[in-house]
Amino acid sequence: MEDFEFLLDQIKDSVKIATGCTEPVAIALNCAVARKHTPGEIKSVTIKMDMGLLKNAMFVGIPGVSGRGIKLCAALGILGGDPDDGMDVLSRITGEHERAAQSLLPRIAVSPREDCSELYIETIITTDIAETRVITYKNHDHIAGVEHPPYSVFEPEINLDAERIKKFTLGRLRQFADEAALEKISFLEEGVAINRNIAAKGMEMGFGKSLSALNKNLLWGDSLIPHVQMLTGAASFARMTGVQLPVMIATGSGNQGITIFLTVAAAAEKLEVPREKLIRGLAMAMGVNLFAKAYLGTLAPICACGVASGLAAAVGIVYLLDGNTAQMMGAIRSMIGGITGMICDGAKEGCANKVAISAATAALSAMTAVSDFSISEDDGILAEDIHDVFRNMEYLTKTGMENTNRAILEIMSQRG
Repeated sequence: MEDFEFLLDQIKDSVKIATGCTEPVAIALNCAVARKHTPGEIKSVTIKMDMGLLKNAMFVGIPGVSGRGIKLCAALGILGGDPDDGMDVLSRITGEHERAAQSLLPRIAVSPREDCSELYIETIITTDIAETRVITYKNHDHIAGVEHPPYSVFEPEINLDAERIKKFTLGRLRQFADEAALEKISFLEEGVAINRNIAAKGMEMGFGKSLSALNKNLLWGDSLIPHVQMLTGAASFARMTGVQLPVMIATGSGNQGITIFLTVAAAAEKLEVPREKLIRGLAMAMGVNLFAKAYLGTLAPICACGVASGLAAAVGIVYLLDGNTAQMMGAIRSMIGGITGMICDGAKEGCANKVAISAATAALSAMTAVSDFSISEDDGILAEDIHDVFRNMEYLTKTGMENTNRAILEIMSQRG
Protein backbone atom coordinates (compact mmCIF):
# COMPACT_ATOMS: atom_id res chain seq x y z
CA MET A 1 0.00 0.00 0.00
CA GLU A 2 1.32 3.41 -0.94
CA ASP A 3 0.88 5.05 2.47
CA PHE A 4 2.59 2.10 4.17
CA GLU A 5 5.58 2.37 1.82
CA PHE A 6 5.73 6.09 2.60
CA LEU A 7 5.65 5.45 6.35
CA LEU A 8 8.36 2.81 6.08
CA ASP A 9 10.57 5.24 4.16
CA GLN A 10 9.97 7.91 6.80
CA ILE A 11 10.91 5.52 9.61
CA LYS A 12 14.07 4.46 7.78
CA ASP A 13 15.02 8.10 7.23
CA SER A 14 14.44 8.99 10.88
CA VAL A 15 16.52 6.14 12.30
CA LYS A 16 20.25 6.77 11.91
CA ILE A 17 23.51 6.17 13.73
CA ALA A 18 25.10 9.21 15.36
CA THR A 19 28.04 9.66 17.72
CA GLY A 20 27.36 12.41 20.22
CA CYS A 21 24.47 14.74 20.94
CA THR A 22 22.84 15.56 17.60
CA GLU A 23 23.02 19.34 17.98
CA PRO A 24 26.85 19.48 18.17
CA VAL A 25 26.85 16.87 15.41
CA ALA A 26 24.64 19.05 13.21
CA ILE A 27 26.91 22.05 13.73
CA ALA A 28 30.06 20.04 13.05
CA LEU A 29 28.53 18.50 9.93
CA ASN A 30 27.41 21.87 8.59
CA CYS A 31 30.87 23.33 9.17
CA ALA A 32 32.61 20.29 7.67
CA VAL A 33 30.57 20.75 4.49
CA ALA A 34 31.39 24.46 4.43
CA ARG A 35 35.11 23.78 4.81
CA LYS A 36 35.01 21.17 2.02
CA HIS A 37 33.77 23.85 -0.37
CA THR A 38 36.06 26.66 0.83
CA PRO A 39 39.79 26.34 0.07
CA GLY A 40 42.39 28.66 1.54
CA GLU A 41 43.41 29.99 4.93
CA ILE A 42 40.43 30.67 7.18
CA LYS A 43 39.93 34.32 8.11
CA SER A 44 36.51 34.13 9.76
CA VAL A 45 33.61 31.78 10.49
CA THR A 46 30.17 33.23 11.25
CA ILE A 47 27.38 30.95 12.41
CA LYS A 48 23.69 31.68 12.96
CA MET A 49 21.27 29.11 14.34
CA ASP A 50 17.78 28.81 15.76
CA MET A 51 17.46 29.26 19.50
CA GLY A 52 16.47 25.66 20.15
CA LEU A 53 19.62 24.28 18.58
CA LEU A 54 21.77 26.99 20.19
CA LYS A 55 20.34 26.06 23.57
CA ASN A 56 20.97 22.35 23.09
CA ALA A 57 24.55 22.70 21.88
CA MET A 58 25.73 25.26 24.44
CA PHE A 59 26.95 23.06 27.30
CA VAL A 60 26.65 19.43 26.22
CA GLY A 61 29.58 17.02 26.02
CA ILE A 62 31.35 16.53 22.68
CA PRO A 63 32.66 13.06 21.75
CA GLY A 64 36.42 12.60 21.77
CA VAL A 65 37.31 15.85 23.56
CA SER A 66 37.18 17.35 27.03
CA GLY A 67 35.99 20.83 26.06
CA ARG A 68 32.47 22.02 25.35
CA GLY A 69 30.77 24.82 23.49
CA ILE A 70 29.38 25.75 20.09
CA LYS A 71 32.59 27.31 18.78
CA LEU A 72 34.48 24.12 19.58
CA CYS A 73 31.82 22.03 17.77
CA ALA A 74 32.31 24.22 14.70
CA ALA A 75 36.10 24.12 14.86
CA LEU A 76 36.15 20.34 15.22
CA GLY A 77 33.89 19.99 12.20
CA ILE A 78 36.16 22.24 10.16
CA LEU A 79 39.43 20.62 11.23
CA GLY A 80 38.52 16.97 11.67
CA GLY A 81 35.06 16.33 10.31
CA ASP A 82 34.39 14.32 7.17
CA PRO A 83 31.05 15.43 5.69
CA ASP A 84 30.66 12.00 4.12
CA ASP A 85 30.26 10.57 7.64
CA GLY A 86 26.94 12.36 8.05
CA MET A 87 25.61 12.16 11.61
CA ASP A 88 28.71 10.18 12.58
CA VAL A 89 30.93 13.16 11.75
CA LEU A 90 32.39 13.34 15.28
CA SER A 91 33.21 9.64 15.58
CA ARG A 92 36.90 10.09 14.73
CA ILE A 93 37.60 13.33 16.59
CA THR A 94 40.60 13.17 18.96
CA GLY A 95 42.39 15.34 21.47
CA GLU A 96 44.75 16.45 18.69
CA HIS A 97 41.82 18.03 16.87
CA GLU A 98 40.81 19.79 20.07
CA ARG A 99 44.30 21.21 20.54
CA ALA A 100 44.43 22.39 16.94
CA ALA A 101 41.00 24.00 17.34
CA GLN A 102 42.21 26.47 19.97
CA SER A 103 43.79 28.78 17.41
CA LEU A 104 40.61 28.80 15.32
CA LEU A 105 38.17 29.62 18.13
CA PRO A 106 38.83 33.42 18.15
CA ARG A 107 37.85 33.58 14.46
CA ILE A 108 34.43 32.01 15.06
CA ALA A 109 31.36 34.15 15.85
CA VAL A 110 28.02 32.63 16.90
CA SER A 111 24.62 34.32 17.11
CA PRO A 112 20.96 33.24 17.33
CA ARG A 113 18.46 33.62 14.51
CA GLU A 114 15.43 34.57 16.54
CA ASP A 115 12.97 34.70 13.64
CA CYS A 116 13.34 30.97 12.89
CA SER A 117 11.20 28.42 14.73
CA GLU A 118 12.55 25.44 12.77
CA LEU A 119 15.98 23.86 13.08
CA TYR A 120 18.37 26.18 11.24
CA ILE A 121 22.14 26.52 10.93
CA GLU A 122 23.85 28.99 8.63
CA THR A 123 27.63 29.00 8.41
CA ILE A 124 29.74 31.36 6.31
CA ILE A 125 33.43 30.52 6.06
CA THR A 126 35.66 33.24 4.62
CA THR A 127 39.24 32.46 3.59
CA ASP A 128 41.94 34.44 1.83
CA ILE A 129 40.68 33.18 -1.56
CA ALA A 130 37.05 32.06 -1.19
CA GLU A 131 33.78 32.27 0.75
CA THR A 132 30.94 29.76 1.17
CA ARG A 133 27.58 29.70 2.91
CA VAL A 134 26.05 26.39 4.03
CA ILE A 135 22.53 26.08 5.41
CA THR A 136 21.09 23.18 7.40
CA TYR A 137 17.31 23.28 7.69
CA LYS A 138 14.57 21.28 9.47
CA ASN A 139 16.60 18.09 9.96
CA HIS A 140 20.01 17.84 11.61
CA ASP A 141 21.67 16.38 8.52
CA HIS A 142 19.64 18.11 5.80
CA ILE A 143 22.02 20.44 3.96
CA ALA A 144 19.52 22.75 2.26
CA GLY A 145 22.03 24.99 0.49
CA VAL A 146 25.71 25.38 -0.43
CA GLU A 147 26.46 28.73 -2.08
CA HIS A 148 29.21 31.17 -2.96
CA PRO A 149 28.56 34.94 -3.08
CA PRO A 150 26.32 36.61 -4.04
CA TYR A 151 23.93 34.73 -1.76
CA SER A 152 20.28 34.20 -2.59
CA VAL A 153 17.49 34.78 -0.09
CA PHE A 154 16.86 31.49 1.65
CA GLU A 155 13.29 30.30 1.19
CA PRO A 156 12.05 27.88 3.88
CA GLU A 157 10.65 24.64 2.53
CA ILE A 158 7.13 23.43 3.23
CA ASN A 159 7.35 20.08 5.00
CA LEU A 160 4.96 18.07 2.88
CA ASP A 161 6.03 14.82 4.52
CA ALA A 162 4.93 16.08 7.94
CA GLU A 163 1.54 17.06 6.57
CA ARG A 164 1.15 13.61 5.08
CA ILE A 165 2.11 11.91 8.35
CA LYS A 166 -0.55 13.95 10.17
CA LYS A 167 -3.21 12.22 8.07
CA PHE A 168 -2.50 8.82 9.62
CA THR A 169 -4.84 7.52 12.30
CA LEU A 170 -3.78 5.48 15.30
CA GLY A 171 -5.60 2.52 13.77
CA ARG A 172 -3.72 2.90 10.50
CA LEU A 173 -0.38 3.05 12.35
CA ARG A 174 -1.42 -0.13 14.18
CA GLN A 175 -2.29 -1.79 10.89
CA PHE A 176 1.16 -0.91 9.54
CA ALA A 177 2.84 -2.49 12.56
CA ASP A 178 0.69 -5.60 12.18
CA GLU A 179 1.10 -6.08 8.44
CA ALA A 180 4.56 -4.77 7.46
CA ALA A 181 6.78 -7.50 6.07
CA LEU A 182 9.07 -8.51 8.93
CA GLU A 183 12.20 -8.39 6.78
CA LYS A 184 11.44 -4.75 5.93
CA ILE A 185 11.29 -3.59 9.55
CA SER A 186 13.84 -5.94 11.15
CA PHE A 187 16.51 -3.23 10.82
CA LEU A 188 14.98 -1.74 13.98
CA GLU A 189 16.64 -4.51 16.01
CA GLU A 190 20.00 -2.87 15.36
CA GLY A 191 18.87 0.15 17.37
CA VAL A 192 18.30 -2.01 20.42
CA ALA A 193 21.79 -3.54 20.23
CA ILE A 194 23.56 -0.22 19.62
CA ASN A 195 21.74 1.61 22.39
CA ARG A 196 22.19 -1.24 24.87
CA ASN A 197 25.91 -0.92 24.26
CA ILE A 198 26.08 2.70 25.36
CA ALA A 199 23.75 1.88 28.28
CA ALA A 200 26.32 -0.68 29.47
CA LYS A 201 28.99 2.03 29.38
CA GLY A 202 26.66 4.39 31.23
CA MET A 203 26.26 1.86 34.04
CA GLU A 204 29.93 2.49 34.84
CA MET A 205 29.30 6.23 35.20
CA GLY A 206 27.63 8.60 37.66
CA PHE A 207 23.89 8.26 37.06
CA GLY A 208 24.00 4.58 36.12
CA LYS A 209 26.15 3.70 39.15
CA SER A 210 23.76 5.60 41.42
CA LEU A 211 20.70 3.78 40.09
CA SER A 212 22.50 0.45 40.28
CA ALA A 213 23.36 1.12 43.92
CA LEU A 214 19.70 1.80 44.68
CA ASN A 215 18.84 -1.57 43.20
CA LYS A 216 21.55 -3.39 45.16
CA ASN A 217 20.46 -1.70 48.40
CA LEU A 218 16.93 -2.99 47.81
CA LEU A 219 15.54 0.54 47.58
CA TRP A 220 14.35 -0.48 44.12
CA GLY A 221 13.04 -3.74 42.83
CA ASP A 222 13.81 -5.27 39.47
CA SER A 223 10.39 -4.68 37.95
CA LEU A 224 9.89 -3.04 34.56
CA ILE A 225 9.69 0.58 35.74
CA PRO A 226 13.02 0.79 37.63
CA HIS A 227 14.61 -1.39 34.96
CA VAL A 228 13.75 1.01 32.12
CA GLN A 229 14.76 4.00 34.25
CA MET A 230 18.19 2.51 34.88
CA LEU A 231 18.74 1.39 31.28
CA THR A 232 17.64 4.58 29.55
CA GLY A 233 19.06 6.96 32.14
CA ALA A 234 22.50 5.32 32.01
CA ALA A 235 22.56 5.42 28.21
CA SER A 236 21.55 9.09 28.09
CA PHE A 237 24.06 10.11 30.75
CA ALA A 238 26.92 8.45 28.86
CA ARG A 239 25.86 10.11 25.63
CA MET A 240 25.49 13.58 27.11
CA THR A 241 28.93 13.47 28.73
CA GLY A 242 30.43 12.92 25.29
CA VAL A 243 31.22 9.18 25.35
CA GLN A 244 32.50 8.33 21.87
CA LEU A 245 30.05 5.51 21.20
CA PRO A 246 27.31 5.51 18.56
CA VAL A 247 23.61 5.78 19.32
CA MET A 248 20.68 4.90 17.09
CA ILE A 249 18.71 8.12 16.95
CA ALA A 250 15.03 8.68 16.22
CA THR A 251 13.72 11.81 14.46
CA GLY A 252 17.01 13.63 14.93
CA SER A 253 17.56 12.87 18.61
CA GLY A 254 19.76 10.32 20.35
CA ASN A 255 17.82 10.62 23.60
CA GLN A 256 14.58 9.98 21.73
CA GLY A 257 16.17 6.92 20.13
CA ILE A 258 17.35 5.72 23.54
CA THR A 259 13.88 6.24 25.00
CA ILE A 260 12.07 4.30 22.28
CA PHE A 261 14.48 1.46 21.62
CA LEU A 262 15.48 0.67 25.19
CA THR A 263 12.06 1.18 26.82
CA VAL A 264 10.23 -1.06 24.35
CA ALA A 265 13.06 -3.62 24.34
CA ALA A 266 13.18 -3.74 28.14
CA ALA A 267 9.43 -4.30 28.25
CA ALA A 268 9.73 -7.07 25.66
CA GLU A 269 12.42 -8.71 27.78
CA LYS A 270 10.36 -8.56 30.98
CA LEU A 271 7.21 -9.72 29.20
CA GLU A 272 9.12 -12.47 27.37
CA VAL A 273 7.53 -11.62 24.05
CA PRO A 274 8.94 -13.18 20.87
CA ARG A 275 11.36 -11.40 18.55
CA GLU A 276 8.75 -10.62 15.91
CA LYS A 277 6.47 -8.99 18.47
CA LEU A 278 9.33 -6.77 19.65
CA ILE A 279 10.14 -5.65 16.11
CA ARG A 280 6.50 -4.85 15.40
CA GLY A 281 6.20 -3.02 18.72
CA LEU A 282 9.19 -0.89 17.73
CA ALA A 283 7.57 -0.18 14.35
CA MET A 284 4.40 0.91 16.13
CA ALA A 285 6.38 3.20 18.42
CA MET A 286 8.34 4.70 15.53
CA GLY A 287 5.15 5.50 13.64
CA VAL A 288 3.63 7.25 16.66
CA ASN A 289 6.86 9.15 17.29
CA LEU A 290 6.87 10.44 13.70
CA PHE A 291 3.23 11.48 14.11
CA ALA A 292 4.00 13.43 17.30
CA LYS A 293 7.03 15.15 15.80
CA ALA A 294 5.04 16.14 12.70
CA TYR A 295 3.03 18.39 15.01
CA LEU A 296 5.72 19.44 17.49
CA GLY A 297 8.57 20.10 15.03
CA THR A 298 12.23 19.14 15.28
CA LEU A 299 13.15 21.15 18.39
CA ALA A 300 10.30 22.13 20.72
CA PRO A 301 10.58 24.08 24.01
CA ILE A 302 9.26 21.03 25.85
CA CYS A 303 11.15 17.77 26.31
CA ALA A 304 10.24 15.53 23.37
CA CYS A 305 11.53 12.51 25.28
CA GLY A 306 8.28 12.73 27.20
CA VAL A 307 5.63 13.80 24.71
CA ALA A 308 7.02 12.21 21.55
CA SER A 309 9.43 9.29 22.10
CA GLY A 310 8.24 8.47 25.64
CA LEU A 311 4.67 8.60 24.48
CA ALA A 312 5.58 6.44 21.48
CA ALA A 313 7.31 3.93 23.76
CA ALA A 314 4.16 3.74 25.88
CA VAL A 315 2.12 2.87 22.79
CA GLY A 316 4.79 0.34 21.80
CA ILE A 317 4.42 -1.39 25.18
CA VAL A 318 0.62 -1.44 24.84
CA TYR A 319 1.22 -3.18 21.49
CA LEU A 320 3.44 -5.78 23.18
CA LEU A 321 0.62 -6.37 25.68
CA ASP A 322 -1.88 -6.89 22.83
CA GLY A 323 -3.76 -3.76 23.79
CA ASN A 324 -6.29 -2.20 21.44
CA THR A 325 -6.20 1.28 19.91
CA ALA A 326 -8.48 2.70 22.61
CA GLN A 327 -5.94 1.57 25.22
CA MET A 328 -3.13 3.05 23.12
CA MET A 329 -5.01 6.33 23.11
CA GLY A 330 -5.37 6.04 26.86
CA ALA A 331 -1.59 5.68 27.23
CA ILE A 332 -1.12 8.76 25.05
CA ARG A 333 -3.48 10.79 27.23
CA SER A 334 -1.74 9.63 30.40
CA MET A 335 1.65 10.67 29.01
CA ILE A 336 0.53 14.10 27.80
CA GLY A 337 -1.61 14.67 30.87
CA GLY A 338 1.31 13.72 33.11
CA ILE A 339 4.63 15.17 31.93
CA THR A 340 3.86 17.71 29.21
CA GLY A 341 5.26 20.60 31.27
CA MET A 342 8.81 19.20 31.35
CA ILE A 343 10.82 21.91 29.58
CA CYS A 344 13.83 21.39 27.35
CA ASP A 345 16.50 23.54 28.97
CA GLY A 346 19.36 22.49 26.74
CA ALA A 347 21.25 19.25 26.24
CA LYS A 348 23.41 18.17 29.18
CA GLU A 349 23.88 15.32 31.64
CA GLY A 350 20.65 16.25 33.44
CA CYS A 351 18.75 15.04 30.39
CA ALA A 352 19.40 11.54 31.71
CA ASN A 353 16.93 12.25 34.52
CA LYS A 354 14.32 13.42 32.01
CA VAL A 355 14.84 10.36 29.83
CA ALA A 356 14.50 8.10 32.89
CA ILE A 357 11.32 9.89 33.97
CA SER A 358 9.88 9.59 30.46
CA ALA A 359 10.70 5.88 30.20
CA ALA A 360 9.25 5.09 33.61
CA THR A 361 6.08 7.09 32.89
CA ALA A 362 5.79 5.32 29.54
CA ALA A 363 5.84 1.91 31.21
CA LEU A 364 3.36 3.03 33.88
CA SER A 365 1.01 4.63 31.33
CA ALA A 366 1.06 1.53 29.15
CA MET A 367 0.36 -0.89 31.96
CA THR A 368 -2.46 1.16 33.44
CA ALA A 369 -3.93 1.69 29.97
CA VAL A 370 -4.23 -2.04 29.32
CA SER A 371 -6.00 -2.22 32.69
CA ASP A 372 -8.43 0.31 31.19
CA PHE A 373 -7.32 3.30 33.25
CA SER A 374 -6.01 6.53 31.77
CA ILE A 375 -6.29 10.26 32.31
CA SER A 376 -9.67 11.55 31.11
CA GLU A 377 -10.01 13.10 27.68
CA ASP A 378 -11.75 16.04 29.40
CA ASP A 379 -8.64 16.96 31.39
CA GLY A 380 -6.77 20.14 30.49
CA ILE A 381 -5.34 20.10 26.98
CA LEU A 382 -6.41 16.52 26.24
CA ALA A 383 -9.01 15.36 23.73
CA GLU A 384 -10.63 12.16 22.50
CA ASP A 385 -8.94 11.98 19.09
CA ILE A 386 -5.17 11.78 18.56
CA HIS A 387 -5.27 14.56 15.96
CA ASP A 388 -7.06 16.93 18.34
CA VAL A 389 -4.62 16.10 21.15
CA PHE A 390 -1.63 16.99 19.02
CA ARG A 391 -3.24 20.06 17.51
CA ASN A 392 -3.60 21.25 21.10
CA MET A 393 0.04 20.37 21.76
CA GLU A 394 1.13 22.19 18.61
CA TYR A 395 -0.75 25.32 19.68
CA LEU A 396 0.67 25.12 23.19
CA THR A 397 4.30 24.79 22.05
CA LYS A 398 4.30 27.09 19.01
CA THR A 399 1.97 29.84 20.23
CA GLY A 400 1.67 29.56 23.99
CA MET A 401 5.39 28.93 24.51
CA GLU A 402 6.69 31.21 21.77
CA ASN A 403 9.19 32.98 24.03
CA THR A 404 10.21 29.99 26.15
CA ASN A 405 13.44 29.20 24.30
CA ARG A 406 14.44 32.86 24.43
CA ALA A 407 13.92 32.97 28.20
CA ILE A 408 15.83 29.72 28.73
CA LEU A 409 18.72 30.96 26.59
CA GLU A 410 18.88 34.23 28.55
CA ILE A 411 19.18 32.27 31.79
CA MET A 412 21.78 29.87 30.38
CA SER A 413 23.82 32.69 28.80
CA GLN A 414 24.37 34.27 32.20
CA ARG A 415 26.58 31.29 33.05
CA GLY A 416 28.63 31.17 29.92
